[in-house]
Amino acid sequence: MLQFEEIKEDTEDVKIEDIGDKETSLPKSFILVYTDYELTEGSIPEVWGKLNEHDFDGDAENIDFVIYFDNLNKTCRIIMALYYSEDDSSVPEVNEIAEYYRPIFEDFYNKNKPY
Repeated sequence: MLQFEEIKEDTEDVKIEDIGDKETSLPKSFILVYTDYELTEGSIPEVWGKLNEHDFDGDAENIDFVIYFDNLNKTCRIIMALYYSEDDSSVPEVNEIAEYYRPIFEDFYNKNKPY
């Protein structure tokens, strides 16, 4: 069963070098983190393929997925990463992203899970 864990702005991998007087805008990315207690490690490639083939319409410039099996807790973690262009001045707030993408992702996932 899919369980939503959190949504947050992902700032950990952003590295911007100061280049003098020029203002540099940071690219925006957000991650939605889920846990699935029923998905098996062997089913990960099938689920990953379905997620990456689907076009999750919206305002994100790019959407990627990471799925991995947590051996310690015997659960699968699913991360949906949403990327926005650094030139995009109309990036939504984290709550707006959650309101839009959570239901779309959860509905698609629940219809396509292999169990």
